[in-house]
Amino acid sequence: MVLRQKRTGVDKRFFELCSKVCEAEGLHVYDMDYLHGSHELRIFVINPETNTAVIDDCMKVDKALTPFIEEEEWMPAELTLEVSSPGVYRNLSTIEHFENVEGQSVQLQLKQKLDEAKLEGLPKRLKSQKNLIFLLTKVNEDSLDVELEGISLNIKYDEIKKANLED
Repeated sequence: MVLRQKRTGVDKRFFELCSKVCEAEGLHVYDMDYLHGSHELRIFVINPETNTAVIDDCMKVDKALTPFIEEEEWMPAELTLEVSSPGVYRNLSTIEHFENVEGQSVQLQLKQKLDEAKLEGLPKRLKSQKNLIFLLTKVNEDSLDVELEGISLNIKYDEIKKANLED
């Protein structure tokens, strides 16, 4: 399933702290990954006005998080912090991510080839593909409505292995 599961435990604590710090800096946490084994915290931030982040934005968040990293007892002592923009081809892993790019092209890596029932009118060369670029036409609670070469399809989130914005 492409959608990120609900955050729990340390991941939730990191996300709440990062969200609070980013908000104070006028930014938004686009996404966050905490790699437990290496104690690496990756935060992807965006400026809601520009829908991206510049190096100064990343540096502000890094500096603002430093006191918490040094003082909070629950923080791993060997934490490595990485703050960056989500990039042009950003991952799409929440319904909000998909809603923000509705009407744009998205690259979907499917778990399996497109279901034969969905393929009526689709060119034969596309039927064997798992990695396709679609126009995202509508975001639903459990699926996406997309268009490919004039053919409308509905793809459930659990059929998607990975999704990225395609510029």
